[in-house]
Amino acid sequence: MFLVSKYFRGPTVESFHIGFAIAVDESGDLLFAAGEPDYPIFIRSTAKPFQTAAILESGAAEKFNLNDEEIAVMCSSHSGESYHVDTVNAILKKIDANLDQLACGIHPPLDRQSYEQLVLQGRRPTALHHICSGEHAGMLAMAKALGIDPTNYHQPNHPLQLRIFDKIKHYAGRDKIPMAIDNCNAPTYFLPLKNLALMYKQLVSNEDDNLRRIYHAMSLHPRMVSGRNRFDTDFITHMSGRGVAKIGSEGVRGLGIRTEEGKSVGIAIKVQSGNPEACDSMTIVVLKHLHLIDDEMVKKLEAYHSPSIKSSTDIEVGKIQTEIVTD
Repeated sequence: MFLVSKYFRGPTVESFHIGFAIAVDESGDLLFAAGEPDYPIFIRSTAKPFQTAAILESGAAEKFNLNDEEIAVMCSSHSGESYHVDTVNAILKKIDANLDQLACGIHPPLDRQSYEQLVLQGRRPTALHHICSGEHAGMLAMAKALGIDPTNYHQPNHPLQLRIFDKIKHYAGRDKIPMAIDNCNAPTYFLPLKNLALMYKQLVSNEDDNLRRIYHAMSLHPRMVSGRNRFDTDFITHMSGRGVAKIGSEGVRGLGIRTEEGKSVGIAIKVQSGNPEACDSMTIVVLKHLHLIDDEMVKKLEAYHSPSIKSSTDIEVGKIQTEIVTD
């Protein structure tokens, strides 16, 4: 069994994307498998809520009076909108850190309107606009809370990253995890899909104080998690406290869902091609198949479920449709 997202141009399939998805129940048992549960992936930015758990464990939130919005932006892959930039900047001010200390790099805001505003104002993007600036500001806060020299804080052998790695291993339930470097220069981790699903089940299970606080922050401030017209923000908003989603680069997503019966479900999705639109569509198809969202919710998220493909003049020329294919 696997997922396939077909890209139609007119009535003809022009291309398609294959995806895997794994879901686990409250006991950690396999609830659904499209693809191999042990298929390994770099979990990319889906790691951020669990990296943030290490930041909270350091006492940084109490030491610097970090609020829920600031905790949520630490978990984010944000779009560089003004409120994202302001919130990350507020963290830096609270911890007495400089913009130049952020090791994530610089790129234009993902949000087109925010980028256009910068251009109109004659301003250049800064590290604050980077999709991972919240995560990096949180790491600096952790270093300062622990009294660790923040120089090269993003390097895998830095004491800060070793502490974060221990938390990742704890939540993943694995002693040995291969590591590489993400596009923001911080470590990323190579895990089986099932282990990522298990991590997201823990995020919503209320069994860990730090994860409980992170889940609350993400649920309360969904716009901090990604931004305008992006799946994670819209999904968390419409779930009204019953679920969170976190995208990672190359078509990876983790989801934690609380069922109406109060049970916890963790889901991990990977699109083999890395296509983000296919990942959004596959996410809804899996949630609908597992009866974790109803038809009303599917309708609210229709822009992601079966999005239109439009020309440069905003004319619909095709669509995306996803289905679960059995062997």
